[in-house]
Amino acid sequence: MDASSYCAGSGTGGDRSRPEPAADPGPDASPRAECVLCREPTEYPESVKGITLCPVCEWQEAQRTACSG
Repeated sequence: MDASSYCAGSGTGGDRSRPEPAADPGPDASPRAECVLCREPTEYPESVKGITLCPVCEWQEAQRTACSG
């Protein structure tokens, strides 16, 4: 059995939608939102609503919620 057929919600965390990260904003950009777990700056602007995670915490969260056969 292949993993894509076994894990129906595999990929980006099931049916939860994540905002797209902004492109590299440069030095005059708006402030970055902080990660809700470790308080490090994220890829998302401060104006993004909802839970924002830094790349490290986002990866760790994906590992925790991934389907384990």
